[in-house]
Amino acid sequence: MTALQTMTQEYVFFDVDDTLISIKSMLSFQVFWYQRTGDDEGRRAYEQDLHQHLHPGASWEFLNRLYYRHFKGRCPLEVRAMGRAWFDELRHGQVPFYHPRPLDELRAHQRAGREVVFVSGSFPALLEPIAQELQVQHLLSTRLEVHQGRYTGEILPPQTIGSGKVEALTQFLEAQGAVPEHCFAYGDDVSDFPMLSAVGQPTVVSGGRELEAKARAMGWRVIAPA
Repeated sequence: MTALQTMTQEYVFFDVDDTLISIKSMLSFQVFWYQRTGDDEGRRAYEQDLHQHLHPGASWEFLNRLYYRHFKGRCPLEVRAMGRAWFDELRHGQVPFYHPRPLDELRAHQRAGREVVFVSGSFPALLEPIAQELQVQHLLSTRLEVHQGRYTGEILPPQTIGSGKVEALTQFLEAQGAVPEHCFAYGDDVSDFPMLSAVGQPTVVSGGRELEAKARAMGWRVIAPA
């Protein structure tokens, strides 16, 4: 190993929903949003889409784009404020917000001097409060298109789901002058497989769709959420 390699910063890429936290942030937030705003028409349209398209074999990439179409017309500042209120309520609710084992691992990586990066199809208004609490400096997440001060319902590339997570991760590491072989990643769902395959040290959090069997076949490390 060269002196340059020993100085390379190691990064730890964490999926968030069901990997680090115990809920699906996006679905939880929509319930919270419609309860707080009283937008019954919007809620009915959103629930109809969920009923039609959310099933065990669904494409997370498709659902991700469909989800954000329901943000069309929302004010980014209002969404950000609502995201903070969502976090404050869920974080101190009766259900534990974080999965204990992945949270312990995240903190252990930080103590070892590694930089944690969130990689999520969720969006900054929900991820920023989590990142602030856990002292995470880097977010690779969904960026929403804004026109005339309102969301258009479209997302900007790269879409941080599936192979899009690898694209975002690669761009980040190139900007940092780091290499994926020296990095770690955590995920729980089959959609995280490309990201986990891209780093030198992948870890799977059990309980997600179809990923644990793939991980064991690859000889990857598997941990329980608690």
